[in-house]
Amino acid sequence: MVEITPETIDKYKTKRIREVSPVSVNVELRMLEAAFSTAKRWKLVGSHPFDGVSLASVPEQAPLHLSHADFQRLLSCIKEGWLRDVVLFAVLTGMRRGEILNLHWCDVDLVRKAVRIQSNASWQSKHGKRRTIPLSQTANLLLQRKVGISASEYVFTLNDAKIYENWVTHLFKRYVREANLSNQRIRFHSLRHTFATWLAESNVSTWEIQKLMGHSDIKTTQAYSHIAAEGLHSTVNKISIEMN
Repeated sequence: MVEITPETIDKYKTKRIREVSPVSVNVELRMLEAAFSTAKRWKLVGSHPFDGVSLASVPEQAPLHLSHADFQRLLSCIKEGWLRDVVLFAVLTGMRRGEILNLHWCDVDLVRKAVRIQSNASWQSKHGKRRTIPLSQTANLLLQRKVGISASEYVFTLNDAKIYENWVTHLFKRYVREANLSNQRIRFHSLRHTFATWLAESNVSTWEIQKLMGHSDIKTTQAYSHIAAEGLHSTVNKISIEMN
């Protein structure tokens, strides 16, 4: 480790960017940086070779999401009722896969129409943060229909047992192929992007989307701002000037 220098890291980055995507390169760089930070804290190395090393440049891309038509086509293909509920709840709330599958009934308030996301003994929320999500009428009705169906502490279950994330991912990919969607790169996390995109298309403010998505940095939410801008013609048309 002591033989690795910033030059070594730069050469590694240059080599890897020819082989994999910039996003994958940055994942590797962050993992390596974390390892060296631990090594430095443990006093195994005296210097940190990642000081001053920049991440790979990632081209800005619109978040991958489903159109309303594609979503309905996908939903019509799903045979399992429990999976339909999970997919519907994801696009109605913007919650992550892990947040949905680890949601406990004790964190659901059907009267106030809200769910609380927080870590528990068997699962940790992203960055360990807690947040409360308001439920739409449809999302609240979906949960009301599940009350009393299972004795499990989990809201979403399969045969009264916790649903495993990998199984959801596997089935979801299969139905994406079966539905012959216009974009086959759609994955479960795209449902979260779909939630935010549909809000932006309805001219919901970036600040409101940030709060609903639980983004700590507004820059993350601004990926959807171009979508909102496309729907603001009615706003700019309020300024009218006669031209000679």
